[in-house]
Amino acid sequence: MDFKEIKIAIIIPTYKESESISILADRILTIFPNAKIIIVDDSPVKENTKIKEQFKKKKDTINICSRFKKEGRGSAVIVGFKQALKNKATDFFFEMDADLAHNPDEIVNFLKKRNQADVIVGSRYLSESKITQWPLRRLILSKTINAFLKIWLGINLTDYTNGFRMYNRKSIEYVCSVSLKEKGFILLSEVIYRLKKAGFKIIEIPITFKDRTYGKSNAGIREHVNSLIGLVRIRFS
Repeated sequence: MDFKEIKIAIIIPTYKESESISILADRILTIFPNAKIIIVDDSPVKENTKIKEQFKKKKDTINICSRFKKEGRGSAVIVGFKQALKNKATDFFFEMDADLAHNPDEIVNFLKKRNQADVIVGSRYLSESKITQWPLRRLILSKTINAFLKIWLGINLTDYTNGFRMYNRKSIEYVCSVSLKEKGFILLSEVIYRLKKAGFKIIEIPITFKDRTYGKSNAGIREHVNSLIGLVRIRFS
């Protein structure tokens, strides 16, 4: 089957990612020319203008939702999903990071498994996964957090915090219909928890993860503290 014919939408949350987003979007459209890309941008006006300028000739395939202030990765993705759902022809919905940490060539690996689950999570921690150019400190922190989440939330996954995922329409309709408590990175874990409790099937596939090529991480100390507080809210929601 020609995977290019499958109707997909790809949600990309951005915050000061003007250096990398055009590279990522071009790579996606080279592989999947019919994909719909929705960029939800929280950058200030000046940075947002740069992004709009890059895509002014691609309005048919790339939609930019501008919020002009940092409201959280999680809430950005939900805004994108709600917009993508308006197109009744779209069958599968992706989210991925803008910093080139996720390889768009691997989108096809998700689509190959599309009939096996409602949600497919790209994991950095399966035996066939690969991680390159990531500082050891961040790797240890990420593995520790995910080990804790596995115990705390009671779901047998290896990677709760990676934002490279594919959802079918039914699962996204559910996510967009419930009242989610979180807005930041920790929403990745809340979505998994809510979907699993609702009976959706979730599987993982290995991915190749590369540390960001441009810019710097937007997850500061405040984000980590808010995530810890969020975990308590999620577990007892």
